[in-house]
Amino acid sequence: MNTKGTKKVKRKLQHGDGSIYFVEKRNRFAGQITLLIDGEKVRKTVYGKTEKVVKDKLKELQIQALAGNLHNSKTPKIPTVYEYAEKMMDEQLALNEIRQSSYDRKMETLKMLAPISDKQLDEVSEETLIAFFKTQLDYSQSSINKMYQLLGAIFKKAAYRKIIEDNPVKEIKCPKSNKKTIPVRALTVDEQKKLLDVLKNEDIRYSDIMLLSMFTGMRIGECCALMVEDINFDDRTISVSKTVARGKDGRNVFNETKTSAGTRRLRFNDDVGDFLKSIIADKESGMLFLSSTHNLVTTNQVNYSYSAALKAYNIVESMIYGKVDLHSLRHTYATRCIESGMPAKVLQKILGHTDINITLNTYCSVFEKYSNEHLAVADEYMKANNLQIA
Repeated sequence: MNTKGTKKVKRKLQHGDGSIYFVEKRNRFAGQITLLIDGEKVRKTVYGKTEKVVKDKLKELQIQALAGNLHNSKTPKIPTVYEYAEKMMDEQLALNEIRQSSYDRKMETLKMLAPISDKQLDEVSEETLIAFFKTQLDYSQSSINKMYQLLGAIFKKAAYRKIIEDNPVKEIKCPKSNKKTIPVRALTVDEQKKLLDVLKNEDIRYSDIMLLSMFTGMRIGECCALMVEDINFDDRTISVSKTVARGKDGRNVFNETKTSAGTRRLRFNDDVGDFLKSIIADKESGMLFLSSTHNLVTTNQVNYSYSAALKAYNIVESMIYGKVDLHSLRHTYATRCIESGMPAKVLQKILGHTDINITLNTYCSVFEKYSNEHLAVADEYMKANNLQIA
């Protein structure tokens, strides 16, 4: 062994399996120790100005190795559920596979995975996930669906990239919530008339936003994000391209619409046109709606005022099945459109749904009711003209 350029100082430490020696070329002390890392013996070297510094560094390596905090550079560390999910979503956002609004929603879902998010991917088994979901059944079905879909995407990609041997989600069916799902319903014609009277004649904060949603089908966040420049009275259209949401730091911010289909142009009639002119008045630019403190208005702020008005003026008929919430304004517009005979494909474009099946599934009972009525009219017509099979 060539020892030229070094001066041996100590062959063994008092505690552990290391040696310390002086390296003249570096004018430093060096220390070496063999540690068990990821099941393999690995030789580590440290340097320092004094023996004590090197001795302390070697002791620290021993402690870290025993704690399992060191990893063999030849064996890549398996990421945790949170680390891999965040990396996956960052890649999707960078490649425009998802929009910023989708990224933000997925990050909120990732927070719900907290009980298992610190586990390494290879530590999560089918049994781990079943135990996790058993503790999540008091969430709404919508929340459970989001957690299940995100976990499925995480482990499917990890298995594809050979980070783990198998996907522990693939044999698990989406769990069912303990909560009974009560569908959001539209207002009846009578309920809508009562609410209209209140919003037009009483001092209800953000009533203009509620009315605009009720007569255009826009989401409340989309209404809150409108600017004067988005209204074109020449071609009688509203340009919908953004929504107001709560940012990471708690401030209200603009986001892209919920989906790419959400970016759309809505035509409005004379009634809505006159209403918009009254809101804009002499404004030439800027936000259509602002809070009393001149900030962006959020869905939560509108919802607070809306819920209080429903209760105070006894708008909702309690005997009718279904939940009436702020989204009911959008449902109400869609339902009146269906009742008037509007085709589903046209309604899909107005509402900004990515797929017509979303429209059909959301309003299937309304479509079915009015399909039956149209069939009855057709039956009467054929009977009147003696067009019968028997």
